[in-house]
Amino acid sequence: MRLPRAVTAGLLAVTAAATCAACTTSGTPATPTSLTCSYPTGTDAAARPAQKPSTADVSRTGTVAALVHTSAGEIPLTLDRDRAPCTVHSFVSLTEQTYFVDTPCHRLTAPPAAVFVLQCGDPTGTGAGGPGYVVPDELPLGLAPAAGGGSAGGDSTVVYPRGTVALANRGVPDSGGSQFFLVYRDTVLPRTYTVFGRVDPPGLPVLDRIAAGGEDDSNGPGDGRPRIPVQIRAIDIGRT
Repeated sequence: MRLPRAVTAGLLAVTAAATCAACTTSGTPATPTSLTCSYPTGTDAAARPAQKPSTADVSRTGTVAALVHTSAGEIPLTLDRDRAPCTVHSFVSLTEQTYFVDTPCHRLTAPPAAVFVLQCGDPTGTGAGGPGYVVPDELPLGLAPAAGGGSAGGDSTVVYPRGTVALANRGVPDSGGSQFFLVYRDTVLPRTYTVFGRVDPPGLPVLDRIAAGGEDDSNGPGDGRPRIPVQIRAIDIGRT
């Protein structure tokens, strides 16, 4: 996604003129409103049929409203294209293909685990499923460093605040897909998870009720399936 630079001195005058046309009234270059994304084919087959998103002219401004209808209640989200345009574009594409319909939120982490999230987006409900392509990282900026400035696997740890919507991955760079997690309590993690939105205030009590119901420890202490079943029935998308 890097853009080539002009390398010929004779092009300077033309480049300058083009730059002026793209300047703001203060004379500073305008921020591009779109970009090209890349969605490489993954190593695993899609858990459910899905087409790759389009890659050209992807909007990088504004927000997208998403209302997640679940068996445990409605969870409204605001997706941030300024922060993670390619990730938002993929999520919207999968939603419009009904990829998430009738899929479970298969994982809840809670004490004694030190991570506090509800994870969704895998049609198989196993934690291994994805759309057949990968979403390259758009790593977050501006998250508060964790107390003590610790690190995990060489990556600095930061606080993913309550209400964060982030893309899950396989623990290696550029391995995200369809799975995402909703943070219901401030959580310290490596800065390796793309943040692409937030849970709107009306959705937080729904997450709290799910968390209060606990999980079954099927993946270990504090990590398993939510005891209150959470099935995504539909996601409505609106643009703002």
